[in-house]
Amino acid sequence: MRDTHLDRTDDHLAALWADRLAAAPLPRHDARELEEWLAADPRREALLAAHRDLIASASLRRALIGARAAARPGAKSRGLGMPSWALAAAAAAAAVLAWPRPALELKTPQGRQQVQVLADGSRLTLNGDSQARVALARRKRDVRLDRGEAFFKVAHDPSRPFTVHARDASVTALGTAFNVNRLADATEVTVREGKVRVVAAMAPDRPVVVVAGESVRVSARGIEGRIRFNPAAADDWRSGWIELNNGRLGDLVTELNRANATRPLKLGGTALADLRLTGRFRATAPRETAELVAATHGLALREAPDGIVLGPGL
Repeated sequence: MRDTHLDRTDDHLAALWADRLAAAPLPRHDARELEEWLAADPRREALLAAHRDLIASASLRRALIGARAAARPGAKSRGLGMPSWALAAAAAAAAVLAWPRPALELKTPQGRQQVQVLADGSRLTLNGDSQARVALARRKRDVRLDRGEAFFKVAHDPSRPFTVHARDASVTALGTAFNVNRLADATEVTVREGKVRVVAAMAPDRPVVVVAGESVRVSARGIEGRIRFNPAAADDWRSGWIELNNGRLGDLVTELNRANATRPLKLGGTALADLRLTGRFRATAPRETAELVAATHGLALREAPDGIVLGPGL
């Protein structure tokens, strides 16, 4: 097995050589040095090719420009006789795009959110009782939302599409901030900024563009009706509120249980899940919210060994 330190050194040097090659033709003596370095290990040629490919990406170009601007002009450093801006740029490259990059697995318990800044600069906020896997590759950025809900603020990079895959749909960012919510019978996509392209799993040839201030549900039947809202005025789970516009009681219960580590709220009958509600509910007050729903719709609360049950009234 190859030494980890040597792997890191080769990767670093490959990034340096790729930057040199992208900037200008190599002088003859530097070209010979590169040839000798490549000849010493046949695996280095593939590594250099990968870095030359990556250096053309928008994210890496921004990192290189920032590193060059921040570095001290004309300063020299050891190793390949390269200026310090090149080493700084290579360090930025390694931070932004280190390849191969293993998938990042994120998981939260009930009642706890997690904010994760990804290597490309995108920001992912995972709701409670949720699970996601992130894989950043050379030509694409993929997130698999296996359970729960997540909000995405995506770093712009047209050369690497950012796509969230859920059970019912895939959602590709078109420069945007959006929410993906996996519910019992559908996946809900809500766009706060920009726009996304939504593809239903059962109709992959009929994508739909959803813009800021719109929300759609995607189920086994396909993409269902749009709901419009004011992004500047509407709250969401990140601020501790749940807003429903003719939404399902079953979805409200799911959201309440994600937000709280207390005894879970359950429904005393499958038919209640489809009860329609409109309103603004405090996510961190499950009992009070359940009491409000019970009083409004003639239901009742009772204690059970496995949680609090919201069911038909007496």
